[in-house]
Amino acid sequence: MTEITKQLLTDKMIPIAPMNGEDFEKMRVTIDGYNAECFIAQRMGSDKIIILFEKNHPKYGNEFMTKYFEFKEPGKMNWGHSTEYMHIKIA
Repeated sequence: MTEITKQLLTDKMIPIAPMNGEDFEKMRVTIDGYNAECFIAQRMGSDKIIILFEKNHPKYGNEFMTKYFEFKEPGKMNWGHSTEYMHIKIA
């Protein structure tokens, strides 16, 4: 695995926030050059990815969340019901 590939996020790398409220660590990432933290919130039926931006992102605001997400390749998260995606790197 190259150094560049190691920096690209996959769904297997994202920490999971347990439903029982136990402490967990969020992962530091960058999206379009904006610093953020992300994690997956466990939910009954389907999990949800949550991204919290340090500064307001021009497209996503202070936070982004969806239960409709998929990583078809490292560093590229498709979301929603269309062809929307974002590039995510590990900070």
